[in-house]
Amino acid sequence: MQDRTDPYMKNELRAEIEALQQEYISIMSYLSGSDYDSLEIAGTLQVFKERLNRISAHIMALYTLKGQRIKITWEPLLENIGNALESMQRRSNSNQGAAIELALNMSEPNANQVMSYLEKLKASLV
Repeated sequence: MQDRTDPYMKNELRAEIEALQQEYISIMSYLSGSDYDSLEIAGTLQVFKERLNRISAHIMALYTLKGQRIKITWEPLLENIGNALESMQRRSNSNQGAAIELALNMSEPNANQVMSYLEKLKASLV
């Protein structure tokens, strides 16, 4: 069963990473000044967070199938994104960019480092 499950899980993970990359591009575009509706960017950030959670689950499942252990190191990033989403609901539109930027950059690893890792992981899923 593992022989059939492993390729399926890798394809699912690859697709999730590709979709996450598209969400990240949208978020970075917003932060660089592109015009987005406040509800749209909040929705994009929420989807980004949910997708990153799913990717974490896929990675843990793949490693478990191989009998290996892994620790997901980007939990602080997920928490910061959740805090930014909460902050965006409470504050005016003018603070959204700052809340998002802070959430993506203040954790260790930051969003850029996580995305770089996931790009390498995606490339290895052949």
